[in-house]
Amino acid sequence: MLETLRAGRWPVTELHVDAGLMPTDITEVQQLATSRDIPLEFNDAERLTELCQTYEHQGFLARMGEFPCEDLESLLLMASTLTNKSTQETPVLPASFVVCDRIQDAYNFGAILRSCDAMKLDGIVIGDRYQSAITPHVARSSAGAVNHQRIFRVPQLTVAVEMLKQSKYQIIAASEKSATTVWNCDFSQPTVMLIGSESTGVAPELLALCDTHVSIPMLGGVNSLNAAVAAGIVLYECRRQQLFPRVEPA
Repeated sequence: MLETLRAGRWPVTELHVDAGLMPTDITEVQQLATSRDIPLEFNDAERLTELCQTYEHQGFLARMGEFPCEDLESLLLMASTLTNKSTQETPVLPASFVVCDRIQDAYNFGAILRSCDAMKLDGIVIGDRYQSAITPHVARSSAGAVNHQRIFRVPQLTVAVEMLKQSKYQIIAASEKSATTVWNCDFSQPTVMLIGSESTGVAPELLALCDTHVSIPMLGGVNSLNAAVAAGIVLYECRRQQLFPRVEPA
């Protein structure tokens, strides 16, 4: 919650705080609430538990407004701006986006956002149907990373992906059925990575738009990973290649 208050992106309309928190945290919360005109009330931990019906409040209880997602037009403008930057002389990381296709588990979604923040992704694209909303559970699972990500909600993922492809982005899907491993995929150009539903994977209409499918080599007896773990591995390999490109021997 502190990270949400510090970032100042997600509207907070009402805030209850455990009066037993560390004095430094109390002081910071008071300053942030005052600067953002947020109604603030101090209670004891038992009262917070009574209000939210759980012990997992960690000393904060807030009434939140809607998270400020951006739209398709903003996504395409950003994507175009980033590809133009990559043609300039100053070296920059290739633009990279993640498309979440029907990620319905809030904790999985939050963990994906956390990996996206760790690997400094440029944005996350989600659909407006069959997709976990951005909730306090998502925020907690992301360890506050949701507050530092540009999230684009679009009516149709296929339209967004097709337009990104037309903007010279390569489209890659994580698929356990692919014969191409993530180690052998070239991430040196602007990339859109598709992460599919926990139950059915990437939708066929999105797979049809892909340039490449990649798998993660598995050494154990189970041949699949959940969406969040798979996303973290693929994104790490993507950035590893971009930051430390392989040099072929002379």
